[in-house]
Amino acid sequence: MKKNEPVYLFLQNTLKDNPRTFFKGVLAVFFVNIMIYYMFNPTYAVIALVLTILSLTEIFFSFKYMLYDDRLVVDRYFYKIRHEYAYYKKVSLDKNGIFLSPYRISSRMESFRGILLRIPADKRNEVLEFLKGKIEPKEEKVIETSPTDSQSE
Repeated sequence: MKKNEPVYLFLQNTLKDNPRTFFKGVLAVFFVNIMIYYMFNPTYAVIALVLTILSLTEIFFSFKYMLYDDRLVVDRYFYKIRHEYAYYKKVSLDKNGIFLSPYRISSRMESFRGILLRIPADKRNEVLEFLKGKIEPKEEKVIETSPTDSQSE
């Protein structure tokens, strides 16, 4: 395998993978914007339409997960996230995918700094083992020195 080729490559598209969720998002955006249009004016409705679509990018736009030997790249429609595996400290399984956290213990900032990889259910365990091998520390052997070694002068 070449260095520039990802070990795992996943394309997430809500319209193809989960059309029900996609259409729920479309209906929510539609009804919210109809209410704003009638309650305020068309200018606010256009602004609300743009903001609601941008806030729901995971539903309306496809994105790619690329897992390399040394790094993770998430290519979203408007931006890319690139991190070395050393940035993350904990890997956990979630009902929607695999969550990578930059903190060893749970923190309130986890949801802001971490990333949820929406990996398909059939590949989830395989990718989880790969990520645990790359991110979570392996058992390190601690070499203890005897007290007599430090006292000798």
